[in-house]
Amino acid sequence: MTKPVVLLIGGLDPQGCAGIIADSQTVTAHGCHPVPLVTCLTQQTQAGLCQLGALDVEQFNEQYQSCVADFDIAAIKVGLIPNLEIAQAVLTIIKQHAVPVIWDPVLASTSGGVSVSDDVQHYLLTELLPEISLLTPNRIELVLLTQQQAQATAVEHLLNIGLPACLVKGGHADSQWATDYFNDNSHAFYCYADKQDKQVRGTGCVLASSIASNMALNHDIRDAIVLAKAYLTRGIRQAKQVGPYHVIAHASADFELQDIPKLTYSEKLVGQQFNFPSCPQRLGIYPVVDSSDWIKKLTEEGIKTIQLRIKNATDEQKHSEIKRAISHCDKSVAFFVNDYWQVAIEHHAYGVHLGQEDLHDANLIAIEQAGLRLGVSTHSYWELARALAVNPSYIALGPVFATTSKIMPWTPQGVERVKQWTKLLGEAYPLVAIGGIDQERAEQLHKTGVGSVAMISTITKAEDYKKVTRDLLTLWQ
Repeated sequence: MTKPVVLLIGGLDPQGCAGIIADSQTVTAHGCHPVPLVTCLTQQTQAGLCQLGALDVEQFNEQYQSCVADFDIAAIKVGLIPNLEIAQAVLTIIKQHAVPVIWDPVLASTSGGVSVSDDVQHYLLTELLPEISLLTPNRIELVLLTQQQAQATAVEHLLNIGLPACLVKGGHADSQWATDYFNDNSHAFYCYADKQDKQVRGTGCVLASSIASNMALNHDIRDAIVLAKAYLTRGIRQAKQVGPYHVIAHASADFELQDIPKLTYSEKLVGQQFNFPSCPQRLGIYPVVDSSDWIKKLTEEGIKTIQLRIKNATDEQKHSEIKRAISHCDKSVAFFVNDYWQVAIEHHAYGVHLGQEDLHDANLIAIEQAGLRLGVSTHSYWELARALAVNPSYIALGPVFATTSKIMPWTPQGVERVKQWTKLLGEAYPLVAIGGIDQERAEQLHKTGVGSVAMISTITKAEDYKKVTRDLLTLWQ
Protein backbone atom coordinates (compact mmCIF):
# COMPACT_ATOMS: atom_id res chain seq x y z
CA MET A 1 0.00 0.00 0.00
CA THR A 2 1.13 3.54 -0.72
CA LYS A 3 1.92 5.54 2.41
CA PRO A 4 -0.54 8.37 3.04
CA VAL A 5 1.13 11.79 2.74
CA VAL A 6 0.53 14.46 5.40
CA LEU A 7 1.31 18.09 4.56
CA LEU A 8 2.76 19.84 7.63
CA ILE A 9 2.49 23.63 7.64
CA GLY A 10 4.24 25.35 10.53
CA GLY A 11 7.32 26.85 12.09
CA LEU A 12 10.77 25.39 12.60
CA ASP A 13 11.83 25.08 16.25
CA PRO A 14 15.65 25.38 16.26
CA GLN A 15 15.82 23.21 19.38
CA GLY A 16 13.96 20.35 17.68
CA CYS A 17 11.35 19.89 20.43
CA ALA A 18 8.21 21.21 18.72
CA GLY A 19 6.94 22.56 15.39
CA ILE A 20 7.74 20.95 12.06
CA ILE A 21 10.36 18.57 13.50
CA ALA A 22 8.00 17.11 16.12
CA ASP A 23 5.25 16.97 13.48
CA SER A 24 7.47 14.99 11.10
CA GLN A 25 8.53 12.52 13.79
CA THR A 26 4.89 11.94 14.72
CA VAL A 27 3.70 11.42 11.15
CA THR A 28 6.55 8.99 10.44
CA ALA A 29 5.76 6.96 13.56
CA HIS A 30 2.19 6.54 12.28
CA GLY A 31 3.39 4.98 9.04
CA CYS A 32 2.64 8.08 6.98
CA HIS A 33 4.99 10.26 4.97
CA PRO A 34 5.59 13.83 6.23
CA VAL A 35 5.90 16.71 3.77
CA PRO A 36 7.08 19.83 5.66
CA LEU A 37 6.07 23.31 4.50
CA VAL A 38 7.90 25.83 6.69
CA THR A 39 6.14 29.12 7.50
CA CYS A 40 8.86 30.64 9.66
CA LEU A 41 12.33 30.04 11.08
CA THR A 42 11.72 30.82 14.73
CA GLN A 43 14.24 31.79 17.36
CA GLN A 44 13.28 30.27 20.70
CA THR A 45 14.83 28.77 23.83
CA GLN A 46 13.51 27.76 27.23
CA ALA A 47 13.27 31.51 27.94
CA GLY A 48 10.58 31.91 25.28
CA LEU A 49 9.95 32.81 21.62
CA CYS A 50 12.34 35.61 20.58
CA GLN A 51 11.61 35.96 16.85
CA LEU A 52 8.98 34.52 14.51
CA GLY A 53 11.31 34.73 11.50
CA ALA A 54 8.58 34.59 8.85
CA LEU A 55 9.53 33.40 5.38
CA ASP A 56 8.95 35.58 2.35
CA VAL A 57 5.56 34.64 0.91
CA GLU A 58 7.06 33.97 -2.55
CA GLN A 59 9.55 31.57 -0.97
CA PHE A 60 6.71 29.93 0.91
CA ASN A 61 4.60 29.42 -2.21
CA GLU A 62 7.56 28.04 -4.20
CA GLN A 63 8.26 25.65 -1.34
CA TYR A 64 4.61 24.50 -1.46
CA GLN A 65 4.88 23.69 -5.19
CA SER A 66 7.81 21.40 -4.41
CA CYS A 67 5.85 19.77 -1.58
CA VAL A 68 2.98 18.69 -3.83
CA ALA A 69 4.87 18.16 -7.09
CA ASP A 70 5.11 14.39 -6.65
CA PHE A 71 2.58 13.56 -3.94
CA ASP A 72 -1.16 13.38 -3.35
CA ILE A 73 -1.96 14.89 0.04
CA ALA A 74 -4.14 12.80 2.40
CA ALA A 75 -4.33 15.26 5.32
CA ILE A 76 -2.99 18.65 6.40
CA LYS A 77 -1.79 19.83 9.80
CA VAL A 78 -1.38 23.58 10.32
CA GLY A 79 0.64 25.11 13.14
CA LEU A 80 2.34 28.49 13.57
CA ILE A 81 1.26 31.14 11.03
CA PRO A 82 3.44 34.23 11.59
CA ASN A 83 1.85 36.99 9.51
CA LEU A 84 -1.09 37.96 7.32
CA GLU A 85 0.62 37.21 3.99
CA ILE A 86 1.45 33.63 5.03
CA ALA A 87 -2.06 33.23 6.48
CA GLN A 88 -3.59 34.18 3.13
CA ALA A 89 -1.27 31.76 1.31
CA VAL A 90 -2.17 28.95 3.73
CA LEU A 91 -5.87 29.54 3.10
CA THR A 92 -5.31 29.32 -0.66
CA ILE A 93 -3.46 26.03 -0.20
CA ILE A 94 -6.12 24.48 2.01
CA LYS A 95 -8.84 25.28 -0.52
CA GLN A 96 -6.96 23.23 -3.13
CA HIS A 97 -7.16 20.00 -1.09
CA ALA A 98 -10.39 18.22 -0.16
CA VAL A 99 -8.78 16.45 2.79
CA PRO A 100 -8.96 16.62 6.61
CA VAL A 101 -7.28 19.78 7.94
CA ILE A 102 -6.21 19.98 11.59
CA TRP A 103 -5.24 23.44 12.83
CA ASP A 104 -3.26 23.74 16.06
CA PRO A 105 -3.53 27.50 16.61
CA VAL A 106 -0.03 28.32 17.88
CA LEU A 107 -0.48 31.94 18.91
CA ALA A 108 2.41 32.17 21.37
CA SER A 109 5.01 29.99 23.07
CA THR A 110 3.92 28.54 26.42
CA SER A 111 7.21 29.83 27.85
CA GLY A 112 6.49 33.40 26.76
CA GLY A 113 7.97 35.93 24.34
CA VAL A 114 6.56 37.35 21.11
CA SER A 115 3.15 36.26 19.86
CA VAL A 116 1.08 36.32 16.69
CA SER A 117 -0.47 39.77 16.05
CA ASP A 118 -4.15 40.55 16.55
CA ASP A 119 -4.79 41.15 12.84
CA VAL A 120 -3.48 37.69 11.98
CA GLN A 121 -5.63 36.14 14.71
CA HIS A 122 -8.69 37.96 13.39
CA TYR A 123 -8.01 36.78 9.82
CA LEU A 124 -7.51 33.20 10.94
CA LEU A 125 -10.70 33.33 13.00
CA THR A 126 -12.90 34.73 10.23
CA GLU A 127 -11.37 33.20 7.09
CA LEU A 128 -9.49 30.01 7.96
CA LEU A 129 -11.85 28.63 10.60
CA PRO A 130 -14.67 27.47 8.25
CA GLU A 131 -12.20 25.74 5.92
CA ILE A 132 -10.66 23.33 8.42
CA SER A 133 -11.88 20.03 9.88
CA LEU A 134 -10.75 20.42 13.49
CA LEU A 135 -9.32 23.17 15.70
CA THR A 136 -7.12 22.07 18.64
CA PRO A 137 -6.56 25.07 20.94
CA ASN A 138 -5.45 24.87 24.53
CA ARG A 139 -7.57 26.80 27.01
CA ILE A 140 -5.41 29.91 26.81
CA GLU A 141 -5.59 29.94 23.01
CA LEU A 142 -9.35 29.39 23.15
CA VAL A 143 -9.74 32.52 25.28
CA LEU A 144 -7.46 34.53 22.98
CA LEU A 145 -9.49 33.51 19.94
CA THR A 146 -12.94 34.07 21.43
CA GLN A 147 -12.43 36.52 24.31
CA GLN A 148 -14.64 34.22 26.39
CA GLN A 149 -13.57 32.49 29.59
CA ALA A 150 -16.21 29.73 29.78
CA GLN A 151 -14.99 26.75 27.75
CA ALA A 152 -18.37 25.45 26.55
CA THR A 153 -19.55 28.94 25.61
CA ALA A 154 -16.33 29.68 23.73
CA VAL A 155 -16.54 26.44 21.76
CA GLU A 156 -20.21 27.04 20.97
CA HIS A 157 -19.27 30.49 19.65
CA LEU A 158 -16.66 28.99 17.29
CA LEU A 159 -19.09 26.37 16.04
CA ASN A 160 -21.72 29.05 15.41
CA ILE A 161 -19.35 31.08 13.20
CA GLY A 162 -18.46 28.14 10.98
CA LEU A 163 -15.97 25.84 12.72
CA PRO A 164 -16.89 22.17 12.03
CA ALA A 165 -15.28 20.71 15.17
CA CYS A 166 -13.17 21.72 18.16
CA LEU A 167 -10.93 19.81 20.58
CA VAL A 168 -9.88 21.91 23.58
CA LYS A 169 -6.69 20.63 25.17
CA GLY A 170 -6.78 20.63 28.96
CA GLY A 171 -3.34 19.31 29.83
CA HIS A 172 -2.25 22.58 31.43
CA ALA A 173 -5.30 22.84 33.72
CA ASP A 174 -4.89 22.42 37.48
CA SER A 175 -6.28 18.90 37.80
CA GLN A 176 -5.11 15.33 38.28
CA TRP A 177 -6.55 14.61 34.84
CA ALA A 178 -5.41 15.79 31.42
CA THR A 179 -8.91 16.33 30.06
CA ASP A 180 -9.69 17.37 26.47
CA TYR A 181 -13.14 18.53 25.40
CA PHE A 182 -14.51 17.67 21.93
CA ASN A 183 -17.59 19.11 20.23
CA ASP A 184 -18.73 19.00 16.59
CA ASN A 185 -22.37 20.02 17.18
CA SER A 186 -23.40 16.35 16.80
CA HIS A 187 -21.20 14.78 19.46
CA ALA A 188 -19.61 16.20 22.59
CA PHE A 189 -17.41 14.37 25.06
CA TYR A 190 -14.54 14.64 27.53
CA CYS A 191 -11.47 12.50 26.83
CA TYR A 192 -9.21 12.16 29.85
CA ALA A 193 -6.06 10.45 31.12
CA ASP A 194 -3.94 10.61 34.26
CA LYS A 195 -1.72 13.68 34.23
CA GLN A 196 1.98 12.85 34.33
CA ASP A 197 4.49 14.81 36.37
CA LYS A 198 6.66 15.90 33.46
CA GLN A 199 7.13 19.22 31.70
CA VAL A 200 7.22 18.26 28.03
CA ARG A 201 7.72 20.44 24.95
CA GLY A 202 5.71 20.01 21.77
CA THR A 203 2.62 18.25 23.12
CA GLY A 204 0.16 20.34 21.09
CA CYS A 205 2.08 19.78 17.86
CA VAL A 206 2.25 16.05 18.43
CA LEU A 207 -1.45 15.68 19.30
CA ALA A 208 -2.59 17.58 16.19
CA SER A 209 -0.14 15.75 13.91
CA SER A 210 -1.26 12.41 15.31
CA ILE A 211 -4.91 13.27 14.66
CA ALA A 212 -4.03 14.32 11.09
CA SER A 213 -2.10 11.08 10.54
CA ASN A 214 -4.91 8.92 11.89
CA MET A 215 -7.43 10.70 9.66
CA ALA A 216 -5.08 10.21 6.69
CA LEU A 217 -5.29 6.50 7.58
CA ASN A 218 -9.12 6.78 7.30
CA HIS A 219 -9.97 6.74 10.99
CA ASP A 220 -13.17 8.47 12.08
CA ILE A 221 -12.41 11.82 13.77
CA ARG A 222 -13.43 10.45 17.18
CA ASP A 223 -11.18 7.42 16.82
CA ALA A 224 -8.40 9.67 15.54
CA ILE A 225 -8.66 11.80 18.69
CA VAL A 226 -8.62 8.82 21.07
CA LEU A 227 -5.67 7.22 19.26
CA ALA A 228 -3.81 10.55 19.22
CA LYS A 229 -4.43 10.98 22.94
CA ALA A 230 -3.02 7.49 23.51
CA TYR A 231 0.01 8.30 21.33
CA LEU A 232 0.67 11.48 23.31
CA THR A 233 0.18 9.79 26.69
CA ARG A 234 2.67 7.06 25.79
CA GLY A 235 5.08 9.63 24.36
CA ILE A 236 5.02 11.59 27.61
CA ARG A 237 5.28 8.44 29.72
CA GLN A 238 8.40 7.39 27.82
CA ALA A 239 9.82 10.93 27.42
CA LYS A 240 13.51 11.36 28.26
CA GLN A 241 15.38 14.37 29.56
CA VAL A 242 17.21 16.34 26.87
CA GLY A 243 18.90 19.47 28.21
CA PRO A 244 16.30 21.42 30.24
CA TYR A 245 13.33 19.60 28.65
CA HIS A 246 11.54 16.29 28.53
CA VAL A 247 11.10 15.42 24.86
CA ILE A 248 8.29 13.19 23.64
CA ALA A 249 9.29 9.65 22.68
CA HIS A 250 8.00 8.71 19.23
CA ALA A 251 7.28 5.04 18.49
CA SER A 252 5.19 2.90 16.16
CA ALA A 253 4.72 0.02 18.62
CA ASP A 254 1.30 -1.12 19.84
CA PHE A 255 -0.21 0.82 22.73
CA GLU A 256 -0.45 -0.48 26.26
CA LEU A 257 -3.80 -0.35 28.05
CA GLN A 258 -2.53 2.38 30.39
CA ASP A 259 -2.13 4.68 27.37
CA ILE A 260 -5.74 4.45 26.15
CA PRO A 261 -7.73 7.43 27.48
CA LYS A 262 -11.19 7.27 29.00
CA LEU A 263 -14.23 9.05 27.65
CA THR A 264 -17.40 10.43 29.18
CA TYR A 265 -20.18 12.77 28.07
CA SER A 266 -20.30 14.83 31.27
CA GLU A 267 -17.50 16.82 32.88
CA LYS A 268 -18.92 15.81 36.27
CA LEU A 269 -18.17 12.15 35.48
CA VAL A 270 -14.48 12.68 34.63
CA GLY A 271 -12.55 10.36 36.92
CA GLN A 272 -15.64 8.64 38.39
CA GLN A 273 -14.78 5.11 39.49
CA PHE A 274 -17.00 2.02 39.08
CA ASN A 275 -16.29 -1.43 40.47
CA PHE A 276 -18.38 -4.12 38.79
CA PRO A 277 -17.78 -7.76 39.76
CA SER A 278 -15.35 -9.65 37.56
CA CYS A 279 -16.15 -12.37 35.03
CA PRO A 280 -14.15 -15.45 34.09
CA GLN A 281 -11.28 -14.37 31.84
CA ARG A 282 -12.44 -16.82 29.17
CA LEU A 283 -16.23 -16.67 28.81
CA GLY A 284 -16.08 -19.26 26.02
CA ILE A 285 -18.88 -19.91 23.53
CA TYR A 286 -21.44 -17.19 24.14
CA PRO A 287 -24.82 -17.60 22.38
CA VAL A 288 -27.14 -14.58 22.16
CA VAL A 289 -30.75 -15.79 21.95
CA ASP A 290 -34.25 -14.34 21.90
CA SER A 291 -36.23 -16.66 24.18
CA SER A 292 -36.06 -18.49 27.48
CA ASP A 293 -36.68 -21.73 25.55
CA TRP A 294 -33.32 -21.31 23.85
CA ILE A 295 -31.72 -20.64 27.25
CA LYS A 296 -33.06 -24.00 28.46
CA LYS A 297 -31.96 -25.93 25.36
CA LEU A 298 -28.44 -24.52 25.23
CA THR A 299 -27.63 -24.73 28.93
CA GLU A 300 -28.67 -28.39 28.74
CA GLU A 301 -25.99 -28.81 26.05
CA GLY A 302 -23.31 -27.38 28.34
CA ILE A 303 -23.29 -23.68 27.47
CA LYS A 304 -21.94 -21.69 30.44
CA THR A 305 -22.28 -18.13 29.12
CA ILE A 306 -25.48 -16.95 27.46
CA GLN A 307 -27.43 -13.76 26.80
CA LEU A 308 -31.14 -13.11 26.42
CA ARG A 309 -31.88 -10.36 23.91
CA ILE A 310 -35.56 -9.71 23.31
CA LYS A 311 -36.65 -6.57 21.50
CA ASN A 312 -39.97 -4.72 21.50
CA ALA A 313 -41.28 -6.69 24.48
CA THR A 314 -43.99 -5.56 26.88
CA ASP A 315 -43.09 -5.17 30.55
CA GLU A 316 -44.95 -8.39 31.30
CA GLN A 317 -43.00 -10.27 28.61
CA LYS A 318 -39.69 -8.91 29.88
CA HIS A 319 -40.34 -10.09 33.44
CA SER A 320 -41.77 -13.44 32.37
CA GLU A 321 -38.97 -14.35 29.95
CA ILE A 322 -36.15 -13.21 32.20
CA LYS A 323 -37.60 -15.02 35.22
CA ARG A 324 -38.02 -18.24 33.20
CA ALA A 325 -34.53 -17.93 31.73
CA ILE A 326 -32.98 -17.59 35.18
CA SER A 327 -34.85 -20.70 36.33
CA HIS A 328 -33.00 -22.67 33.62
CA CYS A 329 -29.55 -21.49 34.78
CA ASP A 330 -27.72 -23.02 37.70
CA LYS A 331 -24.90 -21.18 39.49
CA SER A 332 -22.35 -22.33 36.93
CA VAL A 333 -24.06 -20.35 34.12
CA ALA A 334 -23.26 -16.69 33.47
CA PHE A 335 -26.66 -15.39 32.34
CA PHE A 336 -26.71 -11.85 30.91
CA VAL A 337 -29.75 -9.74 30.12
CA ASN A 338 -29.47 -7.41 27.15
CA ASP A 339 -30.63 -3.86 27.76
CA TYR A 340 -33.31 -4.37 30.46
CA TRP A 341 -31.15 -3.61 33.47
CA GLN A 342 -34.01 -2.77 35.86
CA VAL A 343 -35.64 -6.16 35.29
CA ALA A 344 -32.27 -7.90 35.54
CA ILE A 345 -31.70 -6.28 38.93
CA GLU A 346 -35.17 -7.23 40.16
CA HIS A 347 -34.73 -10.89 39.25
CA HIS A 348 -31.09 -11.15 40.35
CA ALA A 349 -29.55 -12.00 36.98
CA TYR A 350 -25.83 -12.71 36.76
CA GLY A 351 -25.22 -9.66 34.60
CA VAL A 352 -26.38 -7.04 32.12
CA HIS A 353 -25.09 -6.31 28.63
CA LEU A 354 -25.43 -2.73 27.37
CA GLY A 355 -24.81 -1.09 24.03
CA GLN A 356 -23.24 2.36 23.87
CA GLU A 357 -26.56 4.23 23.80
CA ASP A 358 -27.95 2.10 26.62
CA LEU A 359 -24.74 2.73 28.56
CA HIS A 360 -25.44 6.44 28.30
CA ASP A 361 -29.00 6.11 29.67
CA ALA A 362 -28.66 3.35 32.28
CA ASN A 363 -28.19 3.91 36.01
CA LEU A 364 -24.74 2.38 36.33
CA ILE A 365 -24.57 3.02 40.07
CA ALA A 366 -27.75 0.99 40.59
CA ILE A 367 -26.36 -1.89 38.51
CA GLU A 368 -23.09 -1.78 40.43
CA GLN A 369 -24.78 -1.67 43.83
CA ALA A 370 -26.96 -4.64 42.87
CA GLY A 371 -23.81 -6.68 42.31
CA LEU A 372 -24.48 -7.46 38.64
CA ARG A 373 -21.71 -7.93 36.11
CA LEU A 374 -21.64 -5.47 33.22
CA GLY A 375 -20.76 -6.23 29.62
CA VAL A 376 -20.36 -3.37 27.12
CA SER A 377 -20.49 -3.35 23.32
CA THR A 378 -17.75 -1.52 21.41
CA HIS A 379 -17.24 -0.97 17.70
CA SER A 380 -14.37 1.52 17.66
CA TYR A 381 -11.53 2.97 19.72
CA TRP A 382 -13.60 5.87 20.99
CA GLU A 383 -16.25 3.42 22.19
CA LEU A 384 -13.49 1.41 23.87
CA ALA A 385 -12.45 4.61 25.67
CA ARG A 386 -16.07 5.07 26.75
CA ALA A 387 -16.21 1.48 28.04
CA LEU A 388 -12.96 1.85 29.98
CA ALA A 389 -14.42 4.84 31.81
CA VAL A 390 -17.03 2.59 33.44
CA ASN A 391 -14.63 -0.31 34.16
CA PRO A 392 -16.99 -3.09 32.97
CA SER A 393 -16.81 -6.81 33.70
CA TYR A 394 -16.10 -7.58 30.04
CA ILE A 395 -15.84 -5.79 26.70
CA ALA A 396 -17.40 -7.01 23.44
CA LEU A 397 -15.88 -6.05 20.08
CA GLY A 398 -17.82 -6.25 16.84
CA PRO A 399 -18.82 -6.82 14.23
CA VAL A 400 -15.74 -8.94 13.57
CA PHE A 401 -17.24 -10.09 10.27
CA ALA A 402 -20.19 -8.86 8.21
CA THR A 403 -23.43 -10.00 9.82
CA THR A 404 -27.07 -10.34 8.78
CA SER A 405 -28.43 -10.48 12.34
CA LYS A 406 -29.05 -6.73 12.36
CA ILE A 407 -28.11 -3.64 10.37
CA MET A 408 -24.60 -2.53 11.31
CA PRO A 409 -23.31 0.99 10.51
CA TRP A 410 -19.74 -0.14 11.24
CA THR A 411 -17.27 -1.83 8.93
CA PRO A 412 -16.12 -5.32 10.01
CA GLN A 413 -13.28 -5.24 12.55
CA GLY A 414 -11.45 -8.28 11.20
CA VAL A 415 -9.38 -10.98 12.88
CA GLU A 416 -6.29 -8.75 13.21
CA ARG A 417 -8.20 -6.18 15.28
CA VAL A 418 -9.39 -8.95 17.61
CA LYS A 419 -5.79 -10.08 18.00
CA GLN A 420 -4.68 -6.51 18.80
CA TRP A 421 -7.42 -5.94 21.38
CA THR A 422 -6.84 -9.32 23.02
CA LYS A 423 -3.24 -8.30 23.60
CA LEU A 424 -4.21 -4.74 24.58
CA LEU A 425 -6.81 -5.72 27.20
CA GLY A 426 -4.74 -8.61 28.52
CA GLU A 427 -5.86 -9.84 31.92
CA ALA A 428 -7.62 -6.56 32.73
CA TYR A 429 -10.83 -7.19 30.77
CA PRO A 430 -12.21 -10.37 29.17
CA LEU A 431 -12.79 -9.75 25.46
CA VAL A 432 -15.78 -11.14 23.56
CA ALA A 433 -15.68 -11.16 19.75
CA ILE A 434 -19.08 -10.90 18.07
CA GLY A 435 -20.57 -10.52 14.59
CA GLY A 436 -20.81 -12.95 11.68
CA ILE A 437 -19.04 -15.79 13.51
CA ASP A 438 -19.59 -19.38 12.35
CA GLN A 439 -17.66 -22.58 13.09
CA GLU A 440 -14.87 -21.85 10.61
CA ARG A 441 -14.47 -18.25 11.77
CA ALA A 442 -14.55 -19.35 15.40
CA GLU A 443 -11.54 -21.54 14.61
CA GLN A 444 -9.73 -18.49 13.16
CA LEU A 445 -10.54 -16.41 16.22
CA HIS A 446 -9.50 -19.15 18.64
CA LYS A 447 -5.95 -18.77 17.32
CA THR A 448 -5.89 -15.07 18.33
CA GLY A 449 -6.16 -15.96 22.01
CA VAL A 450 -9.50 -14.20 22.48
CA GLY A 451 -11.40 -15.71 25.41
CA SER A 452 -14.90 -15.74 23.98
CA VAL A 453 -16.94 -15.65 20.79
CA ALA A 454 -20.60 -14.62 20.73
CA MET A 455 -22.97 -15.78 18.03
CA ILE A 456 -26.65 -15.83 17.15
CA SER A 457 -27.72 -17.48 13.91
CA THR A 458 -24.85 -20.00 13.76
CA ILE A 459 -26.54 -21.91 16.57
CA THR A 460 -30.19 -20.87 16.47
CA LYS A 461 -30.59 -21.39 12.70
CA ALA A 462 -28.54 -24.58 12.45
CA GLU A 463 -30.18 -27.77 11.20
CA ASP A 464 -28.71 -29.58 14.20
CA TYR A 465 -28.09 -27.00 16.94
CA LYS A 466 -26.93 -29.69 19.36
CA LYS A 467 -24.11 -30.84 17.10
CA VAL A 468 -23.04 -27.27 16.29
CA THR A 469 -23.03 -26.39 20.00
CA ARG A 470 -21.01 -29.48 20.94
CA ASP A 471 -18.49 -28.83 18.15
CA LEU A 472 -18.02 -25.22 19.25
CA LEU A 473 -17.62 -26.21 22.91
CA THR A 474 -15.06 -28.84 21.96
CA LEU A 475 -13.13 -26.29 19.90
CA TRP A 476 -13.03 -23.75 22.72
CA GLN A 477 -12.02 -26.26 25.37
